[in-house]
Amino acid sequence: MPLVRFASTCLLLVLVSLPVRAQSPNTGTVTGIVIDESTRRPVPFANVAVHSAADSAIVTGAATDDAGKISIANVPAGAFYLTYGLIGYVAKSSAVFRIDAEHKHLNVGTVSLTPKSVDLDEVLITGEKALFTSSIDRKVYNVDKDLMAKSGSASELLQNIPSVQVDIDGNISLRGSGNVRFMVNGKTSPLLDKNSADALQNMPASSIERIEVITNPSAKYKPDGTSGIINIVQKKNTALGLNGNLSGNAGNQGRYNANVRLNFNPGDWNVYAGYGLRNDKRNRITADARRQTDSASAVTFYRNDLNSSASPLSHTLTAGADYRLGEHDQLGVSGNYFYNSFSRDEQAVQLLQDAGLATLNDYRRIRRDDQFEKEYGFTAYVEHDFPGEEHQLRLEYTLSRSPEQEDNHYTNVYLFPSGPTSFEHTLILAGDDRSQVALSYSDPLSESASLEAGYEGEFSNNDLNNIVETFDPAAEQYLSDASRTNRFLYHEAINAVYATYKESFGAFGLMAGLRTEKAHIRSELLTTNATITNDYVNLYPSLHLSYTLGPALELQLSYSRRTHRPRGEDLNPFQEYRDPRNAQAGNPRLLPEYISSFELGCQLQNDVLTVVPALFYRYTYNRITNVTELLNDTTLFTTKENLSTDRSGGLEIVVSANVGELLTLHWNASGFRNEIDATNLGYAGTRSTTTWTSGLTANVNCAQGSRVQVNSNYNSARLTPQGEFIPSWVVNMGYRQEFMEGRLAMVVTVADIFKTLKRQLELSTPALTQTVTNTRDTRVLFLGFTYQFGVPPKKSKDDQLRYDDSL
Repeated sequence: MPLVRFASTCLLLVLVSLPVRAQSPNTGTVTGIVIDESTRRPVPFANVAVHSAADSAIVTGAATDDAGKISIANVPAGAFYLTYGLIGYVAKSSAVFRIDAEHKHLNVGTVSLTPKSVDLDEVLITGEKALFTSSIDRKVYNVDKDLMAKSGSASELLQNIPSVQVDIDGNISLRGSGNVRFMVNGKTSPLLDKNSADALQNMPASSIERIEVITNPSAKYKPDGTSGIINIVQKKNTALGLNGNLSGNAGNQGRYNANVRLNFNPGDWNVYAGYGLRNDKRNRITADARRQTDSASAVTFYRNDLNSSASPLSHTLTAGADYRLGEHDQLGVSGNYFYNSFSRDEQAVQLLQDAGLATLNDYRRIRRDDQFEKEYGFTAYVEHDFPGEEHQLRLEYTLSRSPEQEDNHYTNVYLFPSGPTSFEHTLILAGDDRSQVALSYSDPLSESASLEAGYEGEFSNNDLNNIVETFDPAAEQYLSDASRTNRFLYHEAINAVYATYKESFGAFGLMAGLRTEKAHIRSELLTTNATITNDYVNLYPSLHLSYTLGPALELQLSYSRRTHRPRGEDLNPFQEYRDPRNAQAGNPRLLPEYISSFELGCQLQNDVLTVVPALFYRYTYNRITNVTELLNDTTLFTTKENLSTDRSGGLEIVVSANVGELLTLHWNASGFRNEIDATNLGYAGTRSTTTWTSGLTANVNCAQGSRVQVNSNYNSARLTPQGEFIPSWVVNMGYRQEFMEGRLAMVVTVADIFKTLKRQLELSTPALTQTVTNTRDTRVLFLGFTYQFGVPPKKSKDDQLRYDDSL
């Protein structure tokens, strides 16, 4: 099969490029855990280096995982010492130790790092944190190294992350799949689940510390998302004393945003708060051209040109506190609030012609939409570290609500054939109430093994209420349209238990897990007084393997079983008319997707170059997709259906290189072949295509405190059951200049310099040929300033090198 041949060829190319080294029987391991001295919390991604005691040369090393754990294999025989380092902490060294036939395993226990009031932005380019880091189950993108993080949105930031693609409307896909699970600080978000594109476009990038891309999550995580998880970790400083920053940016066409972050940590307490304000401008143009063949074989041509403008204004507020009750107990509370509102003005020009291009219908539809969306939530946790041992118990509860409203007023103007102007009012009310409870336990069973287990419950209630009214000239008032008014309720309860086991055997590492979920789903069609229920139990195993071939090379193999459950709006069967010629509805009989995901990768690293290639393969059955068909001779109807199967596999590569102190390059590319089988929907045979994406980020350090950044992205054609999306590309640029020893910084960014970003969809069926093109004012210029306070000015260059994370 073409897909098998393609994946096999990619695998061969990777394998023949890898040097093969035998594992020495005299090597040893180093394990332990790194924690924050003030908060007693684990410190993820701290660098631990093994130095030769004879000449201090670095022999090997690794970064701590997300639980702060150290796991270094393949340490040769000899005398060594360890160094621990991370930006924002005082560097630390260990005593000299030996690895030999009698001392093969060293457990350093718990290592405490002392926080230092140094913000990531305060560090010189030569000593700054790596833009990308990789561990056994995820890739981490450190946001502060991207200049777009100073003025842009989370959506713009995601454009620069390997494996991630963002289209002109802000829709996110991961390795070609738009079914991505978004999390914020490790928790699901109703707003991101419901409308991730809009939510990410209004989330300030400056509030984000790092973004984690987990393409094959372990059983610890909820299995939703075909292509994996994107976890957005927000900033939360833990440095002692009072510190924070202020930033403001002004852009073209009236755009502006501002942010303030404060943190106070006198010792046992850590109190933090942040506020962000963002005003955007979105002018969009959509051109929809169709050639339709009706049931009598008559051909018509239809064109819809839509102009839309809106100025969203969003507010983001976060606050929280952590408190240590003693040496072994900690509790915390946090809250978040998001509010986005705007008025949208649209005008659609619709023209229908016969085969001879004679006008059959000429129509205008004018829309005014006053819309808002909110999300507010509360999280509380308590954590206990057992005395004298390293195992931990944590209980966490989260409650959130997400109401949303669209208040649409339509004016329909009939030019040909001439007719009286009509008016419609559509009020869409949506709500998502959600609660989550999690109990987790971790236990380092030995120097080289650990166990994590827990329970998670997630309970959500969705309310979708569409109220449609038409204006009656005789009565001079709006009257309810019962045929289009509907209300749909969706209830979901998922209870899960999981366990993961992790162990290293010399150079070999293993992490295996199993998650069991029981789901209860109930859909209520209140308008028709119908109820549909679905109860099922599923198992979701995961497996991650690693093998260290040397200090600079590690192989990784992983597998996970995942799912993509339909959302409430995907199941709502009531038709919604965007205009008289375009209707859409959900499918109450839609089934969940199930995905088997495999990945084989390696990491090659030295002081100058890091290369992370990976082969991946996904097999999906019951894939959920959009299907468009003619509802009648003039109206298109779009709904959701399950495909038979979807298979995709390919090769991804991420390369980072340091050219002295002047230039840092980060290049990524991904190529994969996609085959879909839609024969169950009436389409003949399978369809396939080869798709590739590529991105490049270049940082040029012009002088101390001065940096230029250029990044570009390209996405090739992408397949759909009925057609494809055409290729797209974009180039962004930024400049940063620091003043006052780094306390003050000026940032200039330009997004889409060449105005090339657009989205074009082409459909082709026996009855319909359609081309839809979306464009907007994508060239966005920002000028902004950031001021840091409560932190000391920068040290000399030599001092800053102590924070170099290139170990």
